[in-house]
Amino acid sequence: MERYRKLSRYLKEKYGCRVHRITIEGGFTCPNRERGNPCIFCDPTGSGFNTLRGMSIKAQALAQIERAKKKYGAKKFIAYFQAYTNTYAPSDVLRERYSEAIVDDVVQLSVSTRPDCVSQDVLDVLNEFKNRVEVSVELGLQSANYRTLMILKRGHTLADFIDAVLRCKKNGLEVIAHVIVDLPWDDQLDVLETARILSALGVDGVKIHTLYVVKGTELERMVQNGLNLLSFEEFVERICIFLENLSSDIVIHRLVSDPPKGMTLLGNWNMSKMKILNILEQEFEKRDLHQGSKFPHQSILPS
Repeated sequence: MERYRKLSRYLKEKYGCRVHRITIEGGFTCPNRERGNPCIFCDPTGSGFNTLRGMSIKAQALAQIERAKKKYGAKKFIAYFQAYTNTYAPSDVLRERYSEAIVDDVVQLSVSTRPDCVSQDVLDVLNEFKNRVEVSVELGLQSANYRTLMILKRGHTLADFIDAVLRCKKNGLEVIAHVIVDLPWDDQLDVLETARILSALGVDGVKIHTLYVVKGTELERMVQNGLNLLSFEEFVERICIFLENLSSDIVIHRLVSDPPKGMTLLGNWNMSKMKILNILEQEFEKRDLHQGSKFPHQSILPS
Protein backbone atom coordinates (compact mmCIF):
# COMPACT_ATOMS: atom_id res chain seq x y z
CA MET A 1 0.00 0.00 0.00
CA GLU A 2 1.35 3.42 -0.97
CA ARG A 3 1.90 5.85 1.87
CA TYR A 4 0.73 8.81 -0.16
CA ARG A 5 -1.43 9.19 -3.25
CA LYS A 6 1.00 9.31 -6.16
CA LEU A 7 0.24 11.08 -9.42
CA SER A 8 1.57 8.28 -11.61
CA ARG A 9 -0.87 5.73 -10.20
CA TYR A 10 -3.76 8.21 -10.30
CA LEU A 11 -3.19 8.95 -14.00
CA LYS A 12 -2.79 5.26 -14.86
CA GLU A 13 -6.07 4.46 -13.12
CA LYS A 14 -7.84 7.39 -14.76
CA TYR A 15 -6.66 6.96 -18.35
CA GLY A 16 -5.64 3.29 -18.41
CA CYS A 17 -2.18 3.97 -19.81
CA ARG A 18 1.03 5.86 -19.18
CA VAL A 19 0.41 9.62 -19.22
CA HIS A 20 3.21 12.15 -19.65
CA ARG A 21 3.16 15.88 -19.03
CA ILE A 22 4.53 18.13 -21.76
CA THR A 23 5.55 21.66 -20.81
CA ILE A 24 4.30 24.44 -23.07
CA GLU A 25 5.97 27.84 -23.25
CA GLY A 26 2.96 30.06 -23.95
CA GLY A 27 4.69 33.43 -24.17
CA PHE A 28 2.93 34.84 -21.11
CA THR A 29 4.28 37.23 -18.49
CA CYS A 30 3.30 38.02 -14.90
CA PRO A 31 1.68 41.12 -13.34
CA ASN A 32 4.29 41.18 -10.57
CA ARG A 33 7.14 41.21 -13.07
CA GLU A 34 5.41 43.86 -15.17
CA ARG A 35 5.30 46.07 -12.09
CA GLY A 36 9.00 45.43 -11.52
CA ASN A 37 8.34 43.65 -8.22
CA PRO A 38 8.58 39.88 -8.80
CA CYS A 39 8.37 37.24 -6.08
CA ILE A 40 11.67 37.00 -4.23
CA PHE A 41 12.35 33.46 -5.50
CA CYS A 42 11.11 33.94 -9.06
CA ASP A 43 13.30 32.30 -11.67
CA PRO A 44 13.97 34.96 -14.36
CA THR A 45 13.23 32.29 -17.00
CA GLY A 46 9.80 31.64 -15.52
CA SER A 47 10.46 28.04 -14.46
CA GLY A 48 10.13 26.97 -18.05
CA PHE A 49 12.54 25.59 -20.62
CA ASN A 50 14.51 28.00 -22.78
CA THR A 51 14.79 25.35 -25.51
CA LEU A 52 11.08 25.75 -26.24
CA ARG A 53 11.19 29.47 -26.84
CA GLY A 54 10.94 30.45 -30.47
CA MET A 55 8.85 27.40 -31.38
CA SER A 56 5.13 27.63 -32.01
CA ILE A 57 2.92 26.12 -29.34
CA LYS A 58 1.80 23.35 -31.67
CA ALA A 59 5.40 22.57 -32.64
CA GLN A 60 6.38 22.39 -28.95
CA ALA A 61 3.56 19.95 -28.25
CA LEU A 62 4.26 17.70 -31.23
CA ALA A 63 8.02 17.58 -30.62
CA GLN A 64 7.65 16.69 -26.95
CA ILE A 65 4.96 14.09 -27.62
CA GLU A 66 7.14 12.33 -30.19
CA ARG A 67 10.10 12.33 -27.80
CA ALA A 68 8.04 11.09 -24.82
CA LYS A 69 6.48 8.27 -26.82
CA LYS A 70 9.93 6.99 -27.75
CA LYS A 71 11.65 7.59 -24.41
CA TYR A 72 8.92 6.74 -21.90
CA GLY A 73 6.38 4.74 -23.85
CA ALA A 74 3.72 7.31 -23.00
CA LYS A 75 0.37 7.03 -24.76
CA LYS A 76 -1.51 10.11 -23.56
CA PHE A 77 -0.38 13.62 -22.62
CA ILE A 78 -1.11 16.63 -20.46
CA ALA A 79 -0.40 19.99 -22.11
CA TYR A 80 0.96 22.08 -19.24
CA PHE A 81 1.33 25.86 -19.56
CA GLN A 82 3.95 26.42 -16.86
CA ALA A 83 6.07 29.58 -17.05
CA TYR A 84 4.78 32.77 -15.44
CA THR A 85 1.03 33.54 -15.27
CA ASN A 86 -0.76 31.63 -18.00
CA THR A 87 -4.12 33.35 -17.64
CA TYR A 88 -2.70 36.87 -17.81
CA ALA A 89 -3.89 37.87 -21.28
CA PRO A 90 -7.13 38.79 -23.09
CA SER A 91 -9.65 36.01 -23.61
CA ASP A 92 -9.08 35.72 -27.35
CA VAL A 93 -5.33 35.28 -26.79
CA LEU A 94 -5.90 32.60 -24.16
CA ARG A 95 -8.36 30.77 -26.38
CA GLU A 96 -5.97 30.73 -29.33
CA ARG A 97 -2.91 29.61 -27.35
CA TYR A 98 -4.67 26.90 -25.37
CA SER A 99 -6.31 25.54 -28.51
CA GLU A 100 -2.98 25.26 -30.30
CA ALA A 101 -1.67 22.92 -27.58
CA ILE A 102 -4.50 20.42 -27.90
CA VAL A 103 -3.14 18.06 -30.53
CA ASP A 104 -3.74 14.33 -30.96
CA ASP A 105 -3.29 12.26 -27.76
CA VAL A 106 -3.55 15.28 -25.44
CA VAL A 107 -6.15 14.39 -22.81
CA GLN A 108 -5.75 17.28 -20.41
CA LEU A 109 -5.07 21.02 -20.50
CA SER A 110 -3.30 22.27 -17.38
CA VAL A 111 -2.76 25.99 -16.77
CA SER A 112 -0.50 27.42 -14.07
CA THR A 113 -1.47 30.83 -12.74
CA ARG A 114 -1.85 33.18 -9.77
CA PRO A 115 -4.92 33.16 -7.49
CA ASP A 116 -5.63 36.80 -8.34
CA CYS A 117 -5.59 36.17 -12.11
CA VAL A 118 -8.60 33.86 -12.37
CA SER A 119 -11.42 36.12 -13.53
CA GLN A 120 -14.77 34.85 -14.75
CA ASP A 121 -13.63 35.65 -18.29
CA VAL A 122 -10.71 33.26 -17.79
CA LEU A 123 -13.00 30.59 -16.37
CA ASP A 124 -15.36 31.00 -19.32
CA VAL A 125 -12.47 30.35 -21.74
CA LEU A 126 -11.33 27.28 -19.80
CA ASN A 127 -14.90 25.97 -19.73
CA GLU A 128 -14.95 26.02 -23.53
CA PHE A 129 -12.31 23.27 -23.59
CA LYS A 130 -14.04 20.85 -21.22
CA ASN A 131 -15.86 19.09 -24.06
CA ARG A 132 -12.49 18.32 -25.69
CA VAL A 133 -10.15 17.53 -22.78
CA GLU A 134 -9.95 17.52 -19.00
CA VAL A 135 -9.03 20.98 -17.67
CA SER A 136 -7.02 21.75 -14.54
CA VAL A 137 -5.84 24.99 -12.97
CA GLU A 138 -2.61 25.12 -10.96
CA LEU A 139 -2.67 27.86 -8.33
CA GLY A 140 0.41 29.11 -6.51
CA LEU A 141 -0.26 29.53 -2.78
CA GLN A 142 3.18 28.68 -1.30
CA SER A 143 2.07 29.41 2.29
CA ALA A 144 -1.13 30.11 4.22
CA ASN A 145 0.75 32.58 6.43
CA TYR A 146 -0.11 36.16 5.45
CA ARG A 147 3.17 37.61 6.73
CA THR A 148 5.14 35.04 4.75
CA LEU A 149 3.19 35.90 1.60
CA MET A 150 4.14 39.55 2.15
CA ILE A 151 7.84 38.68 2.53
CA LEU A 152 7.69 36.54 -0.61
CA LYS A 153 6.10 39.51 -2.44
CA ARG A 154 3.39 37.23 -3.76
CA GLY A 155 0.96 40.12 -4.16
CA HIS A 156 -2.06 38.01 -3.18
CA THR A 157 -3.62 36.82 0.06
CA LEU A 158 -4.92 33.51 1.37
CA ALA A 159 -8.42 34.91 0.79
CA ASP A 160 -7.58 35.39 -2.90
CA PHE A 161 -6.48 31.77 -3.08
CA ILE A 162 -9.60 30.45 -1.36
CA ASP A 163 -11.81 32.52 -3.66
CA ALA A 164 -9.99 31.24 -6.76
CA VAL A 165 -10.27 27.61 -5.63
CA LEU A 166 -13.99 27.88 -4.90
CA ARG A 167 -14.74 29.53 -8.23
CA CYS A 168 -12.65 27.00 -10.18
CA LYS A 169 -14.40 24.13 -8.41
CA LYS A 170 -17.80 25.72 -9.04
CA ASN A 171 -16.93 25.72 -12.74
CA GLY A 172 -16.02 22.03 -12.64
CA LEU A 173 -12.26 22.54 -13.02
CA GLU A 174 -9.62 20.43 -11.31
CA VAL A 175 -7.42 22.45 -8.93
CA ILE A 176 -3.78 21.77 -8.05
CA ALA A 177 -2.17 23.90 -5.34
CA HIS A 178 1.53 24.77 -5.21
CA VAL A 179 3.21 25.05 -1.79
CA ILE A 180 6.73 25.48 -0.41
CA VAL A 181 7.13 23.64 2.90
CA ASP A 182 10.66 24.78 3.80
CA LEU A 183 10.11 28.53 3.93
CA PRO A 184 12.29 29.95 6.75
CA TRP A 185 9.56 32.43 7.79
CA ASP A 186 7.05 29.64 8.39
CA ASP A 187 7.08 27.25 11.32
CA GLN A 188 5.72 23.72 11.59
CA LEU A 189 2.30 24.99 12.63
CA ASP A 190 2.09 27.03 9.41
CA VAL A 191 2.84 23.88 7.42
CA LEU A 192 0.11 21.98 9.28
CA GLU A 193 -2.35 24.84 8.76
CA THR A 194 -1.60 25.02 5.04
CA ALA A 195 -2.23 21.29 4.63
CA ARG A 196 -5.52 21.42 6.51
CA ILE A 197 -6.77 24.45 4.59
CA LEU A 198 -6.04 22.71 1.27
CA SER A 199 -7.82 19.62 2.57
CA ALA A 200 -10.87 21.56 3.74
CA LEU A 201 -11.07 23.30 0.37
CA GLY A 202 -11.05 19.96 -1.40
CA VAL A 203 -8.26 20.73 -3.87
CA ASP A 204 -7.60 17.85 -6.23
CA GLY A 205 -3.82 17.87 -6.14
CA VAL A 206 -0.75 19.42 -4.54
CA LYS A 207 2.72 20.18 -5.86
CA ILE A 208 5.32 20.58 -3.15
CA HIS A 209 8.31 22.75 -3.98
CA THR A 210 11.62 23.08 -2.21
CA LEU A 211 12.98 26.58 -1.74
CA TYR A 212 16.05 27.09 -3.91
CA VAL A 213 18.12 30.19 -4.55
CA VAL A 214 18.35 31.28 -8.18
CA LYS A 215 20.87 33.78 -9.51
CA GLY A 216 19.58 37.32 -9.87
CA THR A 217 16.67 36.97 -7.44
CA GLU A 218 15.95 38.98 -4.32
CA LEU A 219 16.23 35.73 -2.38
CA GLU A 220 19.87 35.51 -3.47
CA ARG A 221 20.52 38.96 -1.99
CA MET A 222 18.71 37.99 1.23
CA VAL A 223 20.90 34.91 1.63
CA GLN A 224 24.02 36.96 0.95
CA ASN A 225 22.86 39.31 3.74
CA GLY A 226 22.58 36.50 6.26
CA LEU A 227 19.24 34.73 5.76
CA ASN A 228 19.52 31.13 6.96
CA LEU A 229 17.67 28.48 4.98
CA LEU A 230 16.23 25.38 6.61
CA SER A 231 18.22 22.21 7.19
CA PHE A 232 17.39 19.03 5.32
CA GLU A 233 16.31 17.42 8.60
CA GLU A 234 13.75 20.18 9.17
CA PHE A 235 12.52 19.81 5.58
CA VAL A 236 11.93 16.08 6.14
CA GLU A 237 10.04 16.83 9.36
CA ARG A 238 7.83 19.36 7.59
CA ILE A 239 7.08 17.03 4.69
CA CYS A 240 5.89 14.44 7.20
CA ILE A 241 3.72 16.97 9.03
CA PHE A 242 2.25 18.21 5.76
CA LEU A 243 1.36 14.75 4.43
CA GLU A 244 -0.16 13.54 7.70
CA ASN A 245 -2.45 16.57 7.76
CA LEU A 246 -3.38 16.46 4.07
CA SER A 247 -6.52 14.60 3.04
CA SER A 248 -5.79 11.20 1.53
CA ASP A 249 -8.11 12.14 -1.35
CA ILE A 250 -5.60 14.69 -2.65
CA VAL A 251 -3.13 13.57 -5.31
CA ILE A 252 0.53 14.41 -4.69
CA HIS A 253 1.84 15.72 -7.99
CA ARG A 254 5.33 16.35 -6.61
CA LEU A 255 7.23 15.95 -3.33
CA VAL A 256 10.50 17.61 -4.38
CA SER A 257 11.17 20.17 -7.09
CA ASP A 258 14.03 20.23 -9.60
CA PRO A 259 16.08 23.45 -9.37
CA PRO A 260 17.00 24.90 -12.78
CA LYS A 261 20.45 23.75 -13.82
CA GLY A 262 23.03 26.48 -14.29
CA MET A 263 20.93 29.10 -12.49
CA THR A 264 20.76 27.68 -8.97
CA LEU A 265 23.17 28.82 -6.26
CA LEU A 266 21.62 26.82 -3.41
CA GLY A 267 19.06 24.07 -3.77
CA ASN A 268 18.01 20.65 -2.51
CA TRP A 269 20.91 20.52 -0.04
CA ASN A 270 23.29 19.48 -2.85
CA MET A 271 21.42 16.21 -3.29
CA SER A 272 19.72 14.77 -6.34
CA LYS A 273 15.95 14.70 -6.45
CA MET A 274 16.03 10.90 -6.52
CA LYS A 275 18.21 10.71 -3.41
CA ILE A 276 15.85 13.01 -1.52
CA LEU A 277 12.84 10.95 -2.59
CA ASN A 278 14.56 7.76 -1.43
CA ILE A 279 15.33 9.30 1.96
CA LEU A 280 11.73 10.49 2.30
CA GLU A 281 10.37 7.05 1.43
CA GLN A 282 12.63 5.49 4.06
CA GLU A 283 11.46 8.02 6.65
CA PHE A 284 7.81 7.34 5.82
CA GLU A 285 8.44 3.63 6.38
CA LYS A 286 10.26 4.30 9.65
CA ARG A 287 7.38 6.42 10.97
CA ASP A 288 4.66 4.25 9.44
CA LEU A 289 3.39 7.49 7.91
CA HIS A 290 0.18 7.61 5.89
CA GLN A 291 -1.18 10.64 4.07
CA GLY A 292 -4.18 12.10 5.88
CA SER A 293 -3.74 10.10 9.08
CA LYS A 294 -4.09 13.29 11.17
CA PHE A 295 -6.67 15.09 9.06
CA PRO A 296 -10.34 15.17 10.10
CA HIS A 297 -12.14 14.42 6.86
CA GLN A 298 -14.39 17.43 6.49
CA SER A 299 -14.83 19.74 3.51
CA ILE A 300 -16.09 23.32 3.48
CA LEU A 301 -17.59 22.72 0.04
CA PRO A 302 -21.27 21.77 -0.29
CA SER A 303 -21.85 18.12 -1.15
